[in-house]
Order: sequence, then C-alpha cells, then structure tokens
Amino acid sequence: MNNIFVSWKQKIESRIISDLKSQYTESEEQIRQRKEQFLKKQKKIILIEIIAGAVFLAFLIIRAAFLQDDILLSRNSFGQGSKEVQLSLKKDDKKKEITYKLDEQKLSAEEESKVYIQFFKKLKKIMMKNNTSLKQIQTPLNLPDTVDGYPFEITYELAEDGYIRLDGSINEEEQAKLKRGETYRTYIVVTARYGEYRKSKKYEIRIVPKKNISQTNVFYKIQQYLKKEEQENRYSRDIKIPSVYKDIEITKRQENQGGISGILILFVTVCIFIPLHNYLKLQEEGKKCQEQAERDFPVIVHLLTLYMGAGLSFFSAVKRISQNYQKQRELDDSKKYAFEKMMRMEQQMSNGVSQREACQDWGMQFRTDSYQKLSLILIQSFTKGGREAAMLMEAEEREAFHKRIDRAKKEGEEASTRLLFPMILLLCQVMLLVMYPALTRFQGF
Repeated sequence: MNNIFVSWKQKIESRIISDLKSQYTESEEQIRQRKEQFLKKQKKIILIEIIAGAVFLAFLIIRAAFLQDDILLSRNSFGQGSKEVQLSLKKDDKKKEITYKLDEQKLSAEEESKVYIQFFKKLKKIMMKNNTSLKQIQTPLNLPDTVDGYPFEITYELAEDGYIRLDGSINEEEQAKLKRGETYRTYIVVTARYGEYRKSKKYEIRIVPKKNISQTNVFYKIQQYLKKEEQENRYSRDIKIPSVYKDIEITKRQENQGGISGILILFVTVCIFIPLHNYLKLQEEGKKCQEQAERDFPVIVHLLTLYMGAGLSFFSAVKRISQNYQKQRELDDSKKYAFEKMMRMEQQMSNGVSQREACQDWGMQFRTDSYQKLSLILIQSFTKGGREAAMLMEAEEREAFHKRIDRAKKEGEEASTRLLFPMILLLCQVMLLVMYPALTRFQGF
C-alpha cells in the first residue's frame, strides 16, 4: 500500500514538473521550487476541505442526536403566507400521500405592536411626499395601496369636507382662500388589513397656504430683472445683460456642447489611433522583411554554394555577394533585408570580428529556422573542412529549391483565390451585356 502511494505521488510530481516546464523557461532548481509551492498550496486547500467536511459531519451527527425520531417542519415567517408540505404515511403494507398545510407564523401581542409601529412610521413618511410634516401640508400627499416590506392592504377614509381627495391631491381653490398664518384642520383614517390582522390609525392633517417659492428664492429678483430686459428689447436681435448683478454672477451655457464633446472624442481617438497605427505598421513592415528574406533564402544559399564551391573562402563569397547586391541596389534603388544583413556581416568581418561570431550573429537576426540552420552549417564548415561543408551546402540548396517551388504554388493558389471575386463581377457584367438585348426584345412582344 505504501509503495502504491509513493508511486502515485511520484507520478503527480513528474506531471506537475512537466506542466511547469512548458510554461516557464527556468532552471531545474527554480522549477523544483515552483513545484513545492504548488504542492504546498494544494495541501492547504485539501486540509481546509477536510476540516470543513469534519465540521459538517459533526453538525449532522449532533442534529440527528437532538432530533431523534422527530420530524422538523418550518413555517413561513409573518407576511410570507402559508405553505404546503408533502408527507408520506405508512402502516404495514398500506401507504398514503397527504398534503399538510402550515399557516404562517403568528405574531405575539408584543411583536404585533412593534410591526404596527414600524409600519405606520414608514407610511407617514411616504404620505408626506414633498411636505415637511402632515401638519404643514402645502402640496399633494401620497396615498399608496401597499408599503414595501409589509403584507398589509391599505385603505383610506377621508373627511367629508373635500379638502383632500383619494389620489392625494388638495383642493387648490379652497387652499387659495387661506390667508397667511391660517391653517385648515382635517383628518385621514388609515386602515391596514392582512388576514386576521387589522389596525386603524387616524392622522391629523393641517393644510396651510401654498407659499410663492419664487419670491423667497435668492434668484427671484434677478429673474424678474432678466424678464424685464427681455420685454424691453423685443425689437432688438441681441440682448446685452451684465455678467454680475447685485453680487450674483451670470454666465451663459455653451449651446454647442455636443459638438465640442464630439471634437474632444475625435481628438482622443486620433491620439490613440496614430501611435497604434504606427506600431501595427512597424509590425507589418517587420513581417514583410521576414517574408522577403524567406523568398531570398534560396538565392543566398545558391550563391554561397556556387562561390564556395568555386574555391572562394566564406569571407570572399560574402564580399562578392555584397558587392553585386550593392551594384544592383544602385540601379533599381530597392533594398532587400537578407542582403542588407549580409552586407553588415561583411563589414563586421572586415572590422576584425571572427567568421564564426559574425555568421552566428547573422543567423540570429532572422526569426525563421532556415537562416539559423544555414548559419550552423556554415559554422560547422569552418571546423570540418571544405568537402563536407560543400555536401551540406548542396543538400541545403536542394531543400531550399523545393521550398521555393512549394511557396510559389501556395502564392499562386492565394492569388487565384483573390482574383475569384473580380472574375465573378466581370462574368456578371458580360452576362448582363449579352442578355439585355434579348430581354428588351422579348418585352417588345
């Protein structure tokens, strides 16, 4: 049993190490430390799960010990209504399914009193609406049918004087008759019902004259001044008003806020887009350089094989290729990434850098495996001799030639796919030109 556990543990650890190596390029010691951290974290999680399971199991055991053979049924709380529970009855071979109805929990006298106090307190705030008190009513009341959080249905009994209506509005004609300092007393009887529960409460309502808010407002005088200026200059297209009037500053809101916001958004978008576009363009240019270098690879392999097979040294072959490319570049003013790097390699070797180091650096400049493989072959040729190097170069040349053929086929297929849609458009145009005279002739018949 112990051997099985050890082998199982070793398999898990080896799997973890394999997964970590695929994610991190680190030393064996660092990978081992990451493995230990991971296993330590997993052990903590498993330990917490075991403790939680033990606590839950202990709870079930204690619960079963206290309940013994009794069945625990739970009612709904006050306001949630009754609920039904399905029970199974069994005696000997006889069975029966019944529905057992449980009414909601009933409130004690003390609990009922607390509920009513909280309910009517909340309802009073709702009824006041925009007023400060029920004894200072200037604007309409709010008379809801229900209150959130309570199951009661609410009804209202209003006084017969007609000052307050069932929708909460006030008789403004009667209110307008009230003079400053006068109040009119009326009442509202609120009844809350829910099942067997019923409670009524009478609220005293005092209606006061409606204040002219604009006259008490600090800006009332300036509003009157602006209105006067507008009336006096009805025949003028422009109205001139002061920026400060009796210590009050006046500013004009910009009418074209949407246009300014649009310009600001456009500016921010352009500011983000331009650097992003340049970065993407740089990436695209780098990709094009690599693709161009891949297309030129067979030519470079062929030239190196040709010159080195003719007896030239590696440095002389690179120098000859660089000179020919430089002449060609002066004629057609076109640069090729791979040949530019070869010119740089020739300059490095002319400045005293060893052939091995310059060739290795040249191969690492490219992201493709082809150039890196070629640089390794050339480095091997510096140590193994010319004959074996010539064989390796010839094999690489043949492989590059086959890759060039495959690439040409692929580019041809992509070109034909890109030309398919224009060809379909041209075909539709030709068919329209051919069929149009026939269609017009048939319409004549």
